[in-house]
Amino acid sequence: MLGLPLVSVAVREGSSLFAMRGVHGARNDRFRQVQVSTGKGLGGRVMVERRQIEVQNYADDPRITNHFVDVVNAEGLGGMLAVPVEYDTELVGILYGGIRSIGSIGDRAKTILAEAAANIAPMMAASIRASTAIQQRVDAERQRIASDLHDDVGQLLFSISVAAQRLRDSGDEHLAQVAVGIEEQAQEATKRMREAFKVMAPSSQTEAVAVALQRETDDLQSRSDLKVHLMVRGNMRPLPTPAEAALIGAARQALFNIEQHASASLVVVTLHFETTRVSLVIQDDGRGLPDDFELQVIPRGDRHWGLASILRQAQRQGGDLEVAAGEDGGTIVRISLPLEAA
Repeated sequence: MLGLPLVSVAVREGSSLFAMRGVHGARNDRFRQVQVSTGKGLGGRVMVERRQIEVQNYADDPRITNHFVDVVNAEGLGGMLAVPVEYDTELVGILYGGIRSIGSIGDRAKTILAEAAANIAPMMAASIRASTAIQQRVDAERQRIASDLHDDVGQLLFSISVAAQRLRDSGDEHLAQVAVGIEEQAQEATKRMREAFKVMAPSSQTEAVAVALQRETDDLQSRSDLKVHLMVRGNMRPLPTPAEAALIGAARQALFNIEQHASASLVVVTLHFETTRVSLVIQDDGRGLPDDFELQVIPRGDRHWGLASILRQAQRQGGDLEVAAGEDGGTIVRISLPLEAA
C-alpha cells in the first residue's frame, strides 16, 4: 500500500527504550536488532520532539545523531520518515518508512504512515500495558516468595547453624565432626538463598515501585473479597527513596482503611508518571467519607493518624495529599510528589 521498500515499527520496552519488533523489507538482521533511546538517531529525535520527522539523506542530516548510520548504510537507505505512535499522552511506538535513495518518501506515504500510527496506537498501548501488568505480577510473586524465604527459611537456617555451633563445642569429638558438616551445609544453603534473592529482585529499579504496589494490591485481594486493580500510566522511571517510601506508605494506609472501614467491593490504584510529577490515586466504591471529615496534620482523638502521617511525608517533599469523595460515591485518595524533569 505504501510502495516503500522498508517499513518498520519500534515498540516501547521499559521507560525510554524502543526496540524494532516489526520489520518489512529489511535485507539483514542488523536493522531488526536496533534499539532506540532518547536523542539517538532519527527515532531518538522523535522521542524528544513528539512529532513526525523526515530526513532525505539519513547519513548527512545535521539534525540527527549518527548512532545508526552504519545500520542504515548497510540497508542502503537514504530518505526516511519516523512517526510517533502516541496514546493517552504516552509514546508507545515509532513507525518508520524508508527508501533506498536520497530524497523524500512522498506525501502519500507520509499521510498513510500518520494514519497508521493513529490507528495502531490503542492496540499497541493495550498490548504494552497488558505485558507490563503480567511482568509486574510475576515480579510481585517472586518478591513475595523471597520475603517468605527470608523470614521463614532464613531464620530456620540460622537456628540450625547456631545449634551446630553448640554441638561442636560440646566436647564430644565425633559429634563435633558431625556439627561441622551441618554448619557447613547450613552456610552453603544460606549462600544459595541469598543468590536467589538477587534473581527475585525487580528486573530494574524503574519498575520497583510498581512491583511493590502490585504486591500490596495482590495481598489485599487475596485476604478479602475486594477486587483490586493496579494501573500504571506514563513512562516509568526510578524514584528517589523518600518518594518510594511515601507512595508505598500511602498505598498501604489507604488500602488498610478501605479494608477496615469502606465496605467497598472494588478498588482501583493508579500510578501516574508525568514529566515533573508522580502521583498515586486510590479510589474505592465504598460508603464514602463521614460528613465531618477534615484532613489534618495533627488529628484530634484516635482517628486519621495514618493519613496525617502520609500528609506530612508528602509535604516534606514538596508534595500534597488529597482525600475527597468520589463523583460516583466512594473515596479518592491522591498523593502527588514533584520530580526532576526526565
